[in-house]
Amino acid sequence: MPSERTDAMKPGIGGAHRSRGRVLMASAPLTLAVAAAVLVGGPPLGLPPGVAVLVAAAAAATLHAVWLLRLAAGAGPRTGRPELPRETVFSLAALAAGVFAAGVSAVVTPVAAYLAPVAGVALVAGLLKLPGVTTGTAGALRRALDGICVALWKFLTLLVLVLEQPRHPSPAVFTTCLLAVIGITIAVVSGVRAPFPRMPAVTAAGGVALLVLGLAVLPLRPGGDGGWLLVAGGLLVLGSVLVWAGACRSAYVDRRPARAATDGTLIGDPLLVAPVLAGAAAVLYTLVSRGQLGTSAMVVGALAVLAVAVRELQETLALRRYSGQLDAQEATFRTLVAGSSDVIVVLDQDLSVRWQSAAAARQFGLSDQDVVGRPFRHLVHPDDIGAVTLDRTAQQPVRARIQDGFGVWRPVEVAVTDERDNPRVEGVVVHLRDVSAQLDLEDSLQRTKRADPLTGLANRGALLAHLRDRRGHLMTIGLDGFAGVNDLHGPDVGDALLVEVAARIRGAIGRDDLAARLNGDEFAVHTGADEVHAFTLATRLLGELGEPYPLPGADLQLSAGIGLAPAAGGAEESLRRAGLALRRAKRGGRGRVEWHDAAVEDAYVRRATLEQHLPQAADRGELDLAYHPVYDLVEGHPVGVEALLRWRHPTLGTVPPKETLEVARELGITHELHDWVLNKACRQLSSWQHEGYRLWMSVNVAIDDLVADGFATRLSLTLDSHQIDPADLVVELSERELGADLERVVEPLATVRAVGVRTALDGFGTGTTSLAHLRRLPTDVLKVDGSLFASQPTAGATTAPIIDVVVQLARRLNVTVVAHGLEAERHLEVVRTAGCRYGQGHYYGTPAPAERIEAALVRQRAW
Repeated sequence: MPSERTDAMKPGIGGAHRSRGRVLMASAPLTLAVAAAVLVGGPPLGLPPGVAVLVAAAAAATLHAVWLLRLAAGAGPRTGRPELPRETVFSLAALAAGVFAAGVSAVVTPVAAYLAPVAGVALVAGLLKLPGVTTGTAGALRRALDGICVALWKFLTLLVLVLEQPRHPSPAVFTTCLLAVIGITIAVVSGVRAPFPRMPAVTAAGGVALLVLGLAVLPLRPGGDGGWLLVAGGLLVLGSVLVWAGACRSAYVDRRPARAATDGTLIGDPLLVAPVLAGAAAVLYTLVSRGQLGTSAMVVGALAVLAVAVRELQETLALRRYSGQLDAQEATFRTLVAGSSDVIVVLDQDLSVRWQSAAAARQFGLSDQDVVGRPFRHLVHPDDIGAVTLDRTAQQPVRARIQDGFGVWRPVEVAVTDERDNPRVEGVVVHLRDVSAQLDLEDSLQRTKRADPLTGLANRGALLAHLRDRRGHLMTIGLDGFAGVNDLHGPDVGDALLVEVAARIRGAIGRDDLAARLNGDEFAVHTGADEVHAFTLATRLLGELGEPYPLPGADLQLSAGIGLAPAAGGAEESLRRAGLALRRAKRGGRGRVEWHDAAVEDAYVRRATLEQHLPQAADRGELDLAYHPVYDLVEGHPVGVEALLRWRHPTLGTVPPKETLEVARELGITHELHDWVLNKACRQLSSWQHEGYRLWMSVNVAIDDLVADGFATRLSLTLDSHQIDPADLVVELSERELGADLERVVEPLATVRAVGVRTALDGFGTGTTSLAHLRRLPTDVLKVDGSLFASQPTAGATTAPIIDVVVQLARRLNVTVVAHGLEAERHLEVVRTAGCRYGQGHYYGTPAPAERIEAALVRQRAW
């Protein structure tokens, strides 16, 4: 029950309590002052002392009635006090009317017989509707019926023992006593049976009882007796004060939910059964002693029995209705529990099973005979007992295992609620939820996450997880010709083929080995075997995968390549090395097994790096040209230069031109690369010619670019943009690249010559071009390889026979010969003797940047 200190802390209520407290403290002295003033001032004004007492009581009652009316009407936002409920306003108004009527009855004695019942009804009605005395209209009617029932039996006792002895009472006395007993009894019963708050209700009920008693004393007092008037006046004054105090406190007290509406039967309530037994005993005594009852007693007795019967009938109906509600709630509870898949177990104070829901037998096969009375911990797996806390309410459900009726440990989710302090439960409530299906689903999802959906093998992620902290060897398997199967037979046949491949791999490996599918047609196998057994397994896999595949609608044949690498250095690293070995195996042909090789890996990494960086090398400024001069062997000065591509990689250093061109050819960007070389060379040649150096520039061109559409046009535009004489540009074609495809280049070379650009055949003597073919090639310059003159001449000869023949034939064809590969003085003597006018080689210097060539030209001019 909350105290006034607690209520005072609430907004709006605290101010009302403080104001109420000040008024209560002032009401008693003020009432006494008013009563004293009337008592003292009445006799000098001619009032008899008894009348002065009644006038004082009426004044006090009127004063409190006015305060009650103000309390009822003065609540709301404008007054700053909380607004009162409608029933509370009605109660205060009724109490005010009753108090006022009681006061008027005390003064106007002739109308007391009429106003007294009105005052009593108003007081009882206001008390029954006062907050905390009863709960609602039904509760007020029930409390009034209780009071009437008790009052009739009390009045019956009073009637047969007092009022009818020795003579029958007058109707006025009979009516006054009956109404007084009824009013006082209803007030007392209402105060004693008030659910909450008790003290304000008892105070107001006591005030109503005193007012009713005072109203009864007035007509029943002996005539001319001033003492009874003083008693009546005191009762009216004290009663009005108590009514005011109790009503004021009840109006603003913090109310809690009321208790149940039913109060029990008559037999179970001593407050009600005692007056009934007393009245029955009085009637029995009267019948024994006098032999009969008076008419009034019989009427009152009949009314009392009827009141008891009505009261019991009403209580029976209420109990039946309440029982029906409980049955409905129980049925709802049982329906919910029976239809739920969760198992509810209630444990005793000692954590033994007291009750379990029906779902326990349905879900876990646990009967009451197997579970009830046993400690709950005996059902929990020993390893999970520490996770299940039964001595307090668990914040979150926990996973554990319990033993079902068949002895199987079942995974469950356990939620514990400690209700041992709850008198309605007095135990621990445990909720068990079977999570077997959930765990199976989680396992299935995990398997799906780790497995390839088509073949059922492990996927890449599962393989990487398997390789962590494992040794042995890893092989990657690549199928040859699978793309053609998809194109020819469709994806369904391709999927069936992959499933069969996976089955063969799974059947060939050991029990501890792991097979995985990496992507479309690549698989992997990890084995813990040593090198010899790993290679043997790889060979056996090649044989298995090379067997025919009899599929519906097609008999297919595949081959495979396998790369082997040690499983070391991390999962990703092991897989990368095995992949490199597979590339090497496929590059070597079908049906090969190759080990990972560090040197091969370095070459592959270098090649991959070059392929990645070459397309943007020119934009990054990594490309440049080196110039190798061509000398006049007679006059000893340079007459031309050959532009050679140089790629200065920031990490790999200078990349040889041959390797650069191979990478460009692999990437299909030789066209862009040759255009860049041509523009750069022409720009440099134009610069030198503007400085007065008469040189020609040769550039190397691939056959694919030479035969491409528009090559001669692009060549012409480049010459025009740099203002270069076409005769000063030489387009070199490598004989080694030309091979036997001679007819393919005849027309493109003629087109280039038509522009005015000279053509050259570089490296003559290293390929398959014969001397007879020179007549058909539109060539202006023939650069002979050093192998034609580097060998020693035969005894007695001064020139090498081959270089001599080549020079003589070229002279007849009007083709300029350049000896390429001059390394020593003797080479120079050989080619001079043969009649070769121009030469190029390290004897005159290595390829150099434009600045060094320009410096050599300056020195040559100075000589």
